[in-house]
Amino acid sequence: MKLQLNFINIKQTEFGSETRVHNGVLTINKQELTDYLLEDERIGKVELELARPGESCRILQIADIIEPRAKIDGGSDFPGAVGPICAVGTGETCVLRGMAVTVSDQSDAKDIAQAEDATGFLLDMSGPASEIHLYGSLNHVVVIPYPKEGVSRDGYKAALKISGLKAASYLAQAGSTLTPDSVEVFDLPAVKEERDFQNNGKKLPKVAYIFMAHCTSYPAIPGEPILYGDNIRLLLPTTIHPNEILDGAVVNPYDGVGTETYVLQNHPIITELFSRHGKDLDFAGVILTVSRVTEPERVRSAMMAANMAKWILGADGVILTKASSGATDIDTAQTAQACEDLGMKAVLIIFDR
Repeated sequence: MKLQLNFINIKQTEFGSETRVHNGVLTINKQELTDYLLEDERIGKVELELARPGESCRILQIADIIEPRAKIDGGSDFPGAVGPICAVGTGETCVLRGMAVTVSDQSDAKDIAQAEDATGFLLDMSGPASEIHLYGSLNHVVVIPYPKEGVSRDGYKAALKISGLKAASYLAQAGSTLTPDSVEVFDLPAVKEERDFQNNGKKLPKVAYIFMAHCTSYPAIPGEPILYGDNIRLLLPTTIHPNEILDGAVVNPYDGVGTETYVLQNHPIITELFSRHGKDLDFAGVILTVSRVTEPERVRSAMMAANMAKWILGADGVILTKASSGATDIDTAQTAQACEDLGMKAVLIIFDR
């Protein structure tokens, strides 16, 4: 599977009469984008703002941050959420680099629960905090959707996530016909086509990545897109090509912690494994999983993920990450132990808040 990302460097954003990219400046037709987002009947009002690096402003209640991307060759953008369900991870995708769509959660709006139910974090665009933040140097198009009166809390949460993805797709389409400033290719063949990589006569170790994308301790939100438009509440460990993750098949859940969609689109572990593939390791593939609530579910999931890594992907070692915090440490540790029991080396990357 071969994916080519065509990067268009964005240096500045502004509102104007048409949506276009010219000489590194993204001009946005504010009314056109607003009307597009209001096609979702769960959204009653949308505000759009621009936040630039160095400006004295603060973005509040951030629910997600997305890098604008759009398929160039007729594929589907964020399939199942924005475009129709179809496989991604191949062909060419336009990427607007240097900017992001940032969605602000208005769960405390009229008829929608209490303010403390809203998720999100804040981002300063100037000062010491902006200098160390992952997103402080980006140009942000801030999407602020308000729920229509009478819409349920869950309905608004799903619409909130989708509105950010729609805006990201819409903006990236403006650069899809341009000559890219740079190109990056991710190419990983099928397992059956793989040959044993060697370096100085030594076989390279096969390394798989077990990616926990969601914690089911949080109630599933009907209509929330996480994997190809599904909320993955019932997902058992599943093999997925890493290109699919980079190309929009997986997006951040509403209750995700530290894994904004922007991070998934530029997944640091996947891109690092790609960069070392055929050099000092053989990237065996990715197993997608979720954290479970009960012990039998955890045991089943750990066993299945370990078996996939060992007997399907042929991994000698695995890297594991968790979703959210707290109880998901248990799932990650049990999966790592199951891998070790099958003779694979396991490395856990753990964070807490």
